[in-house]
Amino acid sequence: MVELTLPKNSQVKPGKTWPKPSGAKNLREYRVYRWSPDDAENPHIDTYYVDMDDCGPMVLDGLLYIKNKIDPTLTFRRSCREGICGSCAMNIDGTNTLACTKGMDEINGAVKIYPLPHMPIVKDLVPDLTRFYTHHASIEPWLKTTTP
Repeated sequence: MVELTLPKNSQVKPGKTWPKPSGAKNLREYRVYRWSPDDAENPHIDTYYVDMDDCGPMVLDGLLYIKNKIDPTLTFRRSCREGICGSCAMNIDGTNTLACTKGMDEINGAVKIYPLPHMPIVKDLVPDLTRFYTHHASIEPWLKTTTP
């Protein structure tokens, strides 16, 4: 089990269960960590139901379905959708992985999604990358010329 670094003086509570899409026959349950620094509430786990007949096969597709069709307040990063950039890194079903490369068929039962456990959280599934970028710059991982 992964231990998540929670905001100070908080604990994860059950959240809202969103209604199932009407007429959908092929549903998948998503349990998503939610937290906003803008309110004084504890983090919570919201439950969503994704219509798999109206969604792509990857976990990121399910998150985009939720954001576009159910809850536009859900916050997460994504960019390339090809497993290159790492923007959509999160903890899915207890494993740190990329949402764009993790297939929903690889997960049994509900899809459980949390932010990366080793980083402070900005909001919902968005980690604070300040420390990462500081370390990245300190090792100077780029080519340097010997002449100007």
